[in-house]
Amino acid sequence: MRRMVFIGDSITDAHRRSDPLQLGSGYVNLIAEEFERRSASVEVINRGVSGECVRDLRARWQHDVLDLEPDVLTVYIGVNDTVRTWFQGQPTPPAEFEADLDDVLSRSVAQGTSTIIVIEPFFLTDVPFAGPWRAGEDFARADLDSKRPIVESLARAHGAHFIPLQAAMTEAAHERGAALLAQDGVHPSGLGERLIARLWFEAFDSVG
Repeated sequence: MRRMVFIGDSITDAHRRSDPLQLGSGYVNLIAEEFERRSASVEVINRGVSGECVRDLRARWQHDVLDLEPDVLTVYIGVNDTVRTWFQGQPTPPAEFEADLDDVLSRSVAQGTSTIIVIEPFFLTDVPFAGPWRAGEDFARADLDSKRPIVESLARAHGAHFIPLQAAMTEAAHERGAALLAQDGVHPSGLGERLIARLWFEAFDSVG
């Protein structure tokens, strides 16, 4: 049986801790359901934690990733490194973001994880934001824009499969409207979750 570990923030978490199956209601659950339809011999483990930044993943990497010895590891992180900067005044400079992400990917490669999939964090504008977040649209876009190239560069440097989610979400938003993909710009709707799951399987199926 192949072990699939997913780690990240609230987009991966998706209320998993209130789910008896510990999968949540997001893209990880959709992936588990598809594996079940395929009658695949896999174990899907969700280790997303809402609100986390890349530094938080680094702090728990041994327990929540390496100790589980995944065959396939999926990493989706970055939005909260922007959110905490805007709302809490706790910035993650690009160099720090790069060092932390490089560390966790390096440790998984060194352990021998056979397949690593890295999902690019996305941010959509022109959605029905509430409160002060609308005032931070320009900042959020610029801050996350400084980190997305780092995610792609490190994924490729470590031999991981990179999912360019920003472009996919932007294209879908042009066709369907951004609010249908993510009402607050960062948390996917059901439609957005299905898009992520589809892109994940395209990546997974291409590498086996």
